Amino acid sequence: MLPRLSVFLLYRFTVSRYHCLTVLRSHGLSFLSLLCGLLFYGCSTFHYLKVESQYPAAITFPEELSRVLIVNNALPQDTVPFESDFRVVPDTVVFKADSAAFDFCRVLGEELAQFQSFDDVRLLEGCFRKDDSPLSAVMLQPEDVKRLTEEHGVDVVISLDRLLFKVNEYMHTISVLDMFGVVDIYVTGVLRVYTPDRQTPLTSILVTDTIKPDLWLTWNDMTLGDVAYLVDINELIRQSAEYVGYEARKDFIPYWNQDVRWFYSSIGTKWQEASAYAKADRWDEALAIWKELDTQAKSWKQKARLASNIALGEELTGHLDRAYTSAEQAYRLMLDHLGESDKTVKKQEVYLKVLAARMSESSRLQFQLKSNH
Repeated sequence: MLPRLSVFLLYRFTVSRYHCLTVLRSHGLSFLSLLCGLLFYGCSTFHYLKVESQYPAAITFPEELSRVLIVNNALPQDTVPFESDFRVVPDTVVFKADSAAFDFCRVLGEELAQFQSFDDVRLLEGCFRKDDSPLSAVMLQPEDVKRLTEEHGVDVVISLDRLLFKVNEYMHTISVLDMFGVVDIYVTGVLRVYTPDRQTPLTSILVTDTIKPDLWLTWNDMTLGDVAYLVDINELIRQSAEYVGYEARKDFIPYWNQDVRWFYSSIGTKWQEASAYAKADRWDEALAIWKELDTQAKSWKQKARLASNIALGEELTGHLDRAYTSAEQAYRLMLDHLGESDKTVKKQEVYLKVLAARMSESSRLQFQLKSNH
């Protein structure tokens, strides 16, 4: 999902609910009793919710690498390319990115400094390259890395060796009479990690993202000058640099991410009680009720939905192995009765893969968190 950027970043999330009601006619049964029975056995509510999940950093530093120097080694763009998909762009307006690389490094440093495994995080503004091309990503030489670590008393150097921007304008068409010009900011860069005992970088990281500002400009009365003077593109570029610097923390420290999960509800006091606990983030109580309902469930559909709910409860109470077992049970029941092309089955399969990935990353995350204490 692409980020939405205005003053900094705005995220939107829509909570969806799906209700079903099936009414069948049968001789010898009152309409009211039939309806109540169908409501209880055949109908359910599907709730989406947002949860915070913690993930390990892409790089696990040895414990001895605890003092970090972040270096801005990127040459700034004197001119940021501006492209338009629906008009000729004049050459009279110039966008610059002269402070953006430092903004990137500053935000990354602020994030790393909050992680206690790093005893010291320092920031150095300075270029150690002899070329004059912002397009190149010249590596620090081994002698430069050794000198920097000795002068600043650090163990590792994280160097931003390139950071480039491009601004693109395109037409968003809603209808024949409803068209808007939209501006996107593309960011690419190279981030490298150096240690004094190596002749080559410890690792190289490709930085790439597309920032979509909350910026809508009517196509029939806008010129490039309007974009330059009514909208501060230079400021948007700097904010874009801050955003990608913030996202780069995921390579170096464990981070929390907002994920989407779901659970099923149905008619009945116990179902409603469990749903209320789930909405209040009281997962132990919700899980206990779902397990009780599972012992009473008769149909495969109820068992599948309860297994899916139990998997969610186990995940959010920290039992990933039990969560995977229940999620797999839900998936198998849905697959056997609905087929592999069913959307519900595919969604459950995705959840199963997410749990498998989290289980494989669990030991690495625990090691990184342990070294933080």
